[in-house]
Amino acid sequence: MKFTVSLVAKSSARLGSLSEFTRIPEAVLETPLLFLHTRGAAVPHLSYDLMQMVSTENHILQMPLVTLVDHTKNVKAFGKGIAEFAGLKEYLNYVSVQDSGTTTPEGYHEKNSISLWTRGGRKLIDPQTYITCIEALKPDMFQAIVDGDTTSNSSVKRVRRSVDDTVKFAGICADLKEKSEVLKDTPMLACITGGYNIKERLRCITELKGLGVAGYVLEGFHTNGESATNLSWEDLEPVLTETLGSLPDNLPRAFHGPVTPIILLKLVSKGIDIFDATFPWLVAERAGALIFPNTLPKGKAPITETLPSVKSPALIAQNERDGSLGNENNKDELVDRVFEINLKDKLYFNDTRPLVEDCSCYCCRKYSRSYVHHLSATSELQGPILLMMHNLHHYINFFRSIHLAIREDQLQALHSTLEQFVTSRRSGKLDD
Repeated sequence: MKFTVSLVAKSSARLGSLSEFTRIPEAVLETPLLFLHTRGAAVPHLSYDLMQMVSTENHILQMPLVTLVDHTKNVKAFGKGIAEFAGLKEYLNYVSVQDSGTTTPEGYHEKNSISLWTRGGRKLIDPQTYITCIEALKPDMFQAIVDGDTTSNSSVKRVRRSVDDTVKFAGICADLKEKSEVLKDTPMLACITGGYNIKERLRCITELKGLGVAGYVLEGFHTNGESATNLSWEDLEPVLTETLGSLPDNLPRAFHGPVTPIILLKLVSKGIDIFDATFPWLVAERAGALIFPNTLPKGKAPITETLPSVKSPALIAQNERDGSLGNENNKDELVDRVFEINLKDKLYFNDTRPLVEDCSCYCCRKYSRSYVHHLSATSELQGPILLMMHNLHHYINFFRSIHLAIREDQLQALHSTLEQFVTSRRSGKLDD
């Protein structure tokens, strides 16, 4: 795999490309890059044909081992790798350790292994077993095994152990990869851990040097799932700045997890190259449709669509403690829905508009909010299918806008548009 940086903006945002993959040498993917999130080697709720209706572009599929580990024996017996096993051989694939869209329980790793929480329960995986699984899956690239379930609340002792184990695991993986006839030419991404401790993160980088890895994954800032949507930029930014400043410029940097669009833009502005599509999936799972501005602003046109105001989760929690909740629907809505609309809300019972005006996705062209509300309220299987089609289409277009914004030095304008949208929804001042 070859990574090339073609442009670096004033903000440190980078345009580049990944190319020269062994299995599909003609594939060239632009960065910032969006990995398509899968579970069990399939994009959630979407068949192959439906996925083609969302996008026919080249993509890399993110395949979490935690959703595949129970099937590696079957894939190994098949002999041709997970891409062909899943009928997705035209897509490149990347095996990550955990499912970044699902919360990883903290504190269950052991001295020489980590825990994977599968449908069948907890499984302990050591580096040797991990590489055996990777050999069976034969991915186009993979993440080194990592102890990364730390947060801003983790103790110094816990953070230090995460670095020690991650470095140890990466070294073992690199040795086993070098000796493997199957994996010796497969790119491996090493993981940078250390929680919010700058000293430990720099130590992790120093001790990983010399392994000959193809790139880095910045782990240990959250425990996946909803925790990633609640990241504090004030806490994250200084640690991220120091960490990225110590990484080589000629290797890609990945950041996993369903971060919000605003945090994602800030990560892009710092020089992060790779993300995953867990955010649109997480929103679809709670019957949400993404409606945030996903294109560069045209002039100074205001946002004109009337939308229900959305309080921050912190304010909802405070109101609940005070006994002053005005909306009964909020009692179980302690997640931030400012970038979406909730299609289970009765507000959309008679709403004949598409999910987003002028959206060209299949759902918005064929169906109304009222119909998707009915599907969501009655738990029909078509509901999450249509929402996933829309959300993924919306998010892929968002990344197209990010590429354009970096090229035209308009990333701050795109960020300001999102900030205006969020402020308007919080205050309920979106114009009719």
